[in-house]
Amino acid sequence: MNELRNQEKLRVKSLRSFEKSEIKGARGVYTLIIFVPSPFTTIIGRLGKKKIERGYYAYTGSAFGSGPSSLAGRISRHLNKTKRKRWHIDYLLCNDDVAIKGVLAMTTRRRMECEINQYLMNKLKAEIPILNFGSSDCRMRCRSHLLYLGSDNNVVGKIANLYMQKKEGKIFAFLDC
Repeated sequence: MNELRNQEKLRVKSLRSFEKSEIKGARGVYTLIIFVPSPFTTIIGRLGKKKIERGYYAYTGSAFGSGPSSLAGRISRHLNKTKRKRWHIDYLLCNDDVAIKGVLAMTTRRRMECEINQYLMNKLKAEIPILNFGSSDCRMRCRSHLLYLGSDNNVVGKIANLYMQKKEGKIFAFLDC
């Protein structure tokens, strides 16, 4: 409940996952807040076998297309557990125990994926759990677009606050995904 109050103070529009029509057709950047309840090992595409530790993770991506490549389309795809594994993030999210706790999305015409990723990494003092994860097309030479945040359970509020500092367009928070 405190996170909702904080988001209201920040003027972030909070949506439930079924309200994605608010951003239908929109383009921009998003960050998935992921929780892993217990450590496990998995294969992440060409990156190979990787150990995933317990805790919170942030994955930042962009969506500049239409339909399935729009913000709503990309977020919907990430929320769906059954899908063809195409991107590194798909290998992590398809694990039954992994949960998306929230999504922050910002409409923008500017490609800000790397800028937001690096900003979150620096401000949250995040660790890089897997080199090159989600960053094969990175413009700013990010070492990874997956960040490890440890066990802090207030990461949605903190990331919403950081999104407000970078505000370019409307910001949306999807909770209880």
